[in-house]
Amino acid sequence: MTFSDRINASLNGNHTGEAEGVNGTLSGGGGEEGDVHANSSTSLALKLTLQSVSVGIFLALFILSAIVGNILVILSVACNRHLQTVTNYFIINLAIADLLLSTTVLPFSATLEVLEDLWVFGRIFCDIWAAVDVLCCTASIMSLCIISVDRYIGVKYSLKYPTIMTERKAVIIMVAVWISSMVISIGPLLGWKEAPPDNDQHCNITEEPGYAIFSSLFSFYLPLAVILVMYFNIYVVARRTTKSLEAGVKKERSKSMEVVLRIHCRSVLEDSLASAKNKGHTFRSSLSVRLLKFSREKKAAKTLAIVVGVFILCWLPFFFVLSFGKWDGPPSWW
Repeated sequence: MTFSDRINASLNGNHTGEAEGVNGTLSGGGGEEGDVHANSSTSLALKLTLQSVSVGIFLALFILSAIVGNILVILSVACNRHLQTVTNYFIINLAIADLLLSTTVLPFSATLEVLEDLWVFGRIFCDIWAAVDVLCCTASIMSLCIISVDRYIGVKYSLKYPTIMTERKAVIIMVAVWISSMVISIGPLLGWKEAPPDNDQHCNITEEPGYAIFSSLFSFYLPLAVILVMYFNIYVVARRTTKSLEAGVKKERSKSMEVVLRIHCRSVLEDSLASAKNKGHTFRSSLSVRLLKFSREKKAAKTLAIVVGVFILCWLPFFFVLSFGKWDGPPSWW
């Protein structure tokens, strides 16, 4: 029974209860029972209405915050030249995917929640909506995968990163992400889906076993494996590089002080002393710059790792149910 049917049934029950109450009063009995039935029906209708309105308001605020947040991310990079880096281009790609999801998918998902799984937009638009949902979600997850690879390169090769990750390569990678997402999402539109239900008022993402495994594998599990491997390597490289850089700075400082003391004790010419100081200072400066640059890359990797972790925790239950929801258990011979 849909939400509107429940409301109508509740209101009809309310009028019926009132009529029974009047008849019972005229006949000398049953009036109290009619009043109780009328009050309970009115309470049920009021409860359903308030519940749907509260859910609708909450989802509307959630969707609005998602739209505003992603627009602010895009504008912050677009309006600030210092933020226009390859890594931030990948983040903008992620924000665009989430923005499309928030504007083209989530509003219709919210109507399904408010109307209690009642689809009122027709069968054709249902198929398009489901395909766009898979498209945006796949592009979002793949963008996180690309960001993890980008951060690994930034941490592993912090000095060579600008030559490895150029803007041209970033554009090619982002185009490949969207093309791959389209290939994964277009299957149901080409017929790779279960038979549609007889009732056009029901709309769900197809759970056909073959497509469910295919989309889950390439939309979530493979990107998830890449993300986990990349961030594990980032942790190992960051720990090792931090120790080596800090040890190098300390070692060069001690060597420089030793050289200065030796020169001072042997009374060498002042120009030799100045030359030794300058060489030691230049080497220490290069190490300090490398350490500072690496620290920034490591901080960015930590921040993105937290975002990716939360994202994975949100998506893992959905893809687990999508992949194994139709599984009826092991075969009889198991």
